[in-house]
Amino acid sequence: MSVTDQKSAAIIVGGSGAIAQAVARQMATDPELSVYVLSRAEVGLSGVQTLVTDYSDASLARIAADIEATGRCLSRLVVTNGMLTNDSMRPERKVSELDADNFNTIMTINALLPMRSLAAFWSLIRQSKAPRIAVLSARVGSLRDNELGGWYSYRASKAALNMMMKCAAIEVRRVNKQAKLVAYHPGTVDSPLSKPFQRSVPEGKLFTPEFSAAQLIDILDRLEPDGELAYLDWAGETIPW
Repeated sequence: MSVTDQKSAAIIVGGSGAIAQAVARQMATDPELSVYVLSRAEVGLSGVQTLVTDYSDASLARIAADIEATGRCLSRLVVTNGMLTNDSMRPERKVSELDADNFNTIMTINALLPMRSLAAFWSLIRQSKAPRIAVLSARVGSLRDNELGGWYSYRASKAALNMMMKCAAIEVRRVNKQAKLVAYHPGTVDSPLSKPFQRSVPEGKLFTPEFSAAQLIDILDRLEPDGELAYLDWAGETIPW
């Protein structure tokens, strides 16, 4: 086996996003990691291999099989897919603004797609030594922390993601006690997703993608497996469910 083949794999899903690319760039500086980014198009990052996908189950399964065939174990899996707005939808301020199509779109992207990604890489998660798996959640998915209301679909999608990640954490501890799952709140990051809402962000609380990525990598490096899902913010503080 070559030196290259002895590397572990770091997989970042959702490679077009600002946080995903910042995570990939920083992980690519680790000589022990082979970094793969899943994206709909080539991302063009130095030291990173883009795996183009349409996020269908068949495409994700093919990519997972190709990575597994390299013989590399899974060190890090970071799923960053997420949606808050687009040209035709905005976060709901009132219950009367709920729209079934918009709700289904946001739930699919924010909650279902990350879990389908975990499912695709489940064999690697089972077999690898001490894999660390993170999804981008959000503080607004916390029921206890919700003091403002609104943002019905987005809040619901992140709460649903947290619940499914909790189920996955219970499942994974039965097959790999060295694995650790994290639902990560990156803070408000200067990215296209947050751009329409940045005016209300307190001074000093609008983070660069590089900062939020570095915080996530540090958290993943430090966490010990305990069979529980960690729901953490960028500072490593636990968020109430």
